Amino acid sequence: MEMTHPGIIDQIWAVLIQILPYIILLLLHHFLLAPLFFRKKYLVYIPVTVALIIAFRFYCYNVGNPPDAMQSPGMRQGPPSMMRNDAPPPRPMDNMSPPPDGKNPPDGKNPPDSKNPPDGLNPPPHEMRPPMDGNRPPMDEMRPPQMHGDGNRPLRPETMKFLLGLLLIGVDLGFMSYIRSIKHERQNNDLIAENLQHKDRIEELSRVADNAQKTESELLFKTDYKQVSIKPDDILYVEGMAEYLKINYTGSPTPLIVHLSMKRLMEQLPDDRFIRIHKSYIVNFNRITGCSRTQVTIENGTTLPIGESFRKVFMDRMNKK
Repeated sequence: MEMTHPGIIDQIWAVLIQILPYIILLLLHHFLLAPLFFRKKYLVYIPVTVALIIAFRFYCYNVGNPPDAMQSPGMRQGPPSMMRNDAPPPRPMDNMSPPPDGKNPPDGKNPPDSKNPPDGLNPPPHEMRPPMDGNRPPMDEMRPPQMHGDGNRPLRPETMKFLLGLLLIGVDLGFMSYIRSIKHERQNNDLIAENLQHKDRIEELSRVADNAQKTESELLFKTDYKQVSIKPDDILYVEGMAEYLKINYTGSPTPLIVHLSMKRLMEQLPDDRFIRIHKSYIVNFNRITGCSRTQVTIENGTTLPIGESFRKVFMDRMNKK
């Protein structure tokens, strides 16, 4: 046996009808108007948004305005029924005013005088009040809207609907601003990372080009009042001696002694072929014939020690070679 709940269905349908205008307002602003705002097309965004707000206000105050019967006391729309144009006129008081047509009553009798009632008795005050029937509004309709304790009138339902719509537009702009800020921050981070990669690549290419130029060029050294040129590839190793360097190279049985520092010489040599293995030795990678953890052997048979602080860098370079 199927059980239906028409009351629940009607309530759900009523709720959907109430929230549908807000959903339409939010979708229109989110997908059509907000992109114009963030693209800085204010000349299009402002008038279209104003037109949308005016249309929503018309709905709140006219189409979506509930009837008076569904409103709570003190929040009645418009003036009381007795002040409306469609309200019936008040019924004249009995025995106190002439008939509506202004003619004398039938049988040629005049109405009794209210000042001199029959039998010489004055009517009680409650008998002189106009009767209350279906044509006269109840007294609660004639009262002004109720006030809160602070003396302020409560907001009308249509005003609350309109303000809620404006709040939705503001929340939508704030939400999209937050999302776009996150997106822009992510894009900026990606650009920074990409720039760093390009920078590293450029530095690597620059270093390779610099090393190639250093390899092809010859080094000039002053010694014994003359200049000696040596190609970097011809150098076997360099030994440091205080303020002087002893350069051992091919084609000469005796080393060349020059007044130069180790740091200054390393700047002139290509760093992809020369490495410092000790505080007193620089060797040419291409001239090494053997090595261990503590020493290297040069092609002329010379054995050089490896310093403790230079061992890790040297072994890493040898493993990559």
